[in-house]
Amino acid sequence: MPIKTPHGPAIHAPILCLAGFMGSGKSTVGTALSRQLAWRFTDLDERIEEAAGLTIPQIFEKFGEPAFRQLEHEQLKLVIGRVAERNEPTVLALGGGTYAQPANVELLRAADIPVIWLDCPLETLLNRCLTMTGRPLFRDESSFRALYQQRLPSYQQAAYRVDSSGETSAVVAGILDLGIVTPGDPENLIVGRRPS
Repeated sequence: MPIKTPHGPAIHAPILCLAGFMGSGKSTVGTALSRQLAWRFTDLDERIEEAAGLTIPQIFEKFGEPAFRQLEHEQLKLVIGRVAERNEPTVLALGGGTYAQPANVELLRAADIPVIWLDCPLETLLNRCLTMTGRPLFRDESSFRALYQQRLPSYQQAAYRVDSSGETSAVVAGILDLGIVTPGDPENLIVGRRPS
């Protein structure tokens, strides 16, 4: 089924977006899922860093979060456009806050791009992030919990939800079990909203 681009013709190469809080496994699961499907994998945070020539913490430090969010939105539009132009089925890992920005949600919905929320218990997310570096919005446990609660309603708007607390292979299997895409068949992507 074709995907509508916000400013252009429908495209036939599907994009599958993974959303979720920091530590939910978007990049890890996205890489494994793209291998399973034989699709391209794109990490939006990596695209932002390449475009800026800075790490995400450096962007936050030098320019602040509003400038980062603008760059994030621009890169999201560019990824969608590149998929349309090159006709490359793509698994896209969004940043932790990408789907919490209304303009990005609107962009993805306008293009009929399915978004899967990688849902994970807060305690698991916290344990995973305690050992990670390069997360500018992870200052301490209480701010982490507050940010999670703030973003949760946004994640709950995603068309699909998969538990990402287990092993990567189990999360990938959970995504495939949704029935929205079949390995080896990029045309077999059911684009749409949350099943009723």
